[in-house]
Amino acid sequence: MGKVHARVEGRLREFVDAQQVFFVATAPLAADGHLNLSPRGIPGTFGMVDETTFAWLDGTGSGSETIAHLRENGRITVMFCAFEGAPNIVRFHGRGRVVTVYDEGYADLAARFADLPGARAVVVVDIERISDSCGWSVPLMEYAGERDLLAPYFERKGVDGSADYRRRKNRTSIDGLPAFDFDPLDEWGTLEGLGRIRERFAAQIDGWRAPYSWGLALDGEPGHVNAPGGQHGLPAVILATVLKHDGATATLDVSRQQLDEAITTLAPAAACTEVGHPNLAAWRALRDAHEERGGAITAVFVGDADDPVSSATDATLRARW
Repeated sequence: MGKVHARVEGRLREFVDAQQVFFVATAPLAADGHLNLSPRGIPGTFGMVDETTFAWLDGTGSGSETIAHLRENGRITVMFCAFEGAPNIVRFHGRGRVVTVYDEGYADLAARFADLPGARAVVVVDIERISDSCGWSVPLMEYAGERDLLAPYFERKGVDGSADYRRRKNRTSIDGLPAFDFDPLDEWGTLEGLGRIRERFAAQIDGWRAPYSWGLALDGEPGHVNAPGGQHGLPAVILATVLKHDGATATLDVSRQQLDEAITTLAPAAACTEVGHPNLAAWRALRDAHEERGGAITAVFVGDADDPVSSATDATLRARW
């Protein structure tokens, strides 16, 4: 039924080379940490480097669990399943390492694979155990093609926009471990740089218009109110990006996860000492208050002073102008 192999060669190599998709499993060291299982498989972006080394070109995604776990402990399992032809399952147990776009050696490794907009790293797996098993319970399925979504999405964002996305989504794991936090933060240290970042975020929101006034509230009580004529446009567009909002007048529910994401995204702006950062301080204070007593978090956007009031919280915010 099952067999352990010394290397990936012959029919085993032919099987791996023919696959359209594979699965990656990693875990943190903490007993209460979240295990991760991810599908991978854009054609031309993965394959054997030699008989005991596997690698793939790692694209930017909505999370970075695999990278976080590999940085912490290196443990990884890669699995291939036969969805057509003879049944088979192949597993690689080993140690993974992350070679980022900023590392020496990335260009040589990435050259093995097809171009992938938004690529953030090559993950290299040094295989310690190679095994196969029957695969009799794996269903037969037909390959219909690729979803042409990921590459165009990050191609539209470009290099800088992809890095902005990673700073928002990829800096830590869901357990708070360091993940993909390699993107430089130099641009965040100047007013000119913050202006460029604001423009990039704004360009990603359909119909974006900077609000006349806005703020975050806990149980209907606004914290820092961005009054008309304020200069803090970057926090507004970051919050709108997280909430998928266009800046129009509205009162929106905000989850704790969304608040954390907004704080993580805005935090590097503190490197710019030419201006204060009242929104960042207010968001952190709101998070602390929410941890202490819970409550409902809302965001209020006022697109125009003449727009109808969208909620009681909106009315309280306007009263503070």
